Amino acid sequence: MPSPVSIVTVTYDAFFYIRLLVEKVREFVGSREYEIVVVDRGSRDGSREWLREQPDVRLVVKRQWSARHTHGEAAEAGVQVAKHGIIVLLDSDAHPVNDQWLALTADRLDDRCRLAGAQFHSPRRDNPYGWYIHPHFMTFLKADLGQHIVLRKTRGRDTDTGEESTVRLLNAGLEVTGYPIEFCERFSVGHPTFPTVSAGVFHAWYSTRLAKNTGEVSRETAGVITQENYAEPLRKLLRESYQLDY
Repeated sequence: MPSPVSIVTVTYDAFFYIRLLVEKVREFVGSREYEIVVVDRGSRDGSREWLREQPDVRLVVKRQWSARHTHGEAAEAGVQVAKHGIIVLLDSDAHPVNDQWLALTADRLDDRCRLAGAQFHSPRRDNPYGWYIHPHFMTFLKADLGQHIVLRKTRGRDTDTGEESTVRLLNAGLEVTGYPIEFCERFSVGHPTFPTVSAGVFHAWYSTRLAKNTGEVSRETAGVITQENYAEPLRKLLRESYQLDY
């Protein structure tokens, strides 16, 4: 029997994607024991009401009181209350698309391999390896949180969320298993890079950030990704493909 997992995600006013995540986890989790821990940052779009009705979801409300981006701290809060030893961290706008997603990642973890997931390439000053496991899909051992696994930004370090964990593990001589992040042609909405799929997990990228940080996303993507030309067409395509009624 495969090891049980705690699937942790952080959400804020993203009802469409968080419901899709929950439903796709159920579809592709298989026979293993699992729980879904959702850390909600103060949603007002009906997300919390729907999540409270789901028998396999544990809801943690952790409101964001400032403008500072504290997604990593919220994710750590979800990991801390998780009841299983293997953690599967997903962004709220990610979801599994086939039944190999946990076999490729969570089931690879052991005394040597301590982190697995989507491999993101990005040169940064404090990362000599040039790549890291991106937090939209990363699996690790709960026991490593706070030592090898750090989800929040580390003061004085030029590393991204998930990146510090990769660097610490590799520096300690432990193994990290990464899978390429590839363009997801099935859900193409005209952008040449996004959305993506990696190790059996789809990621929308930017979709949930647009509503809260429209200007920031516009600057990052040179105005290419907007609600009108990316977020709305992508949701429409997902609804049609999965025959969703929400």
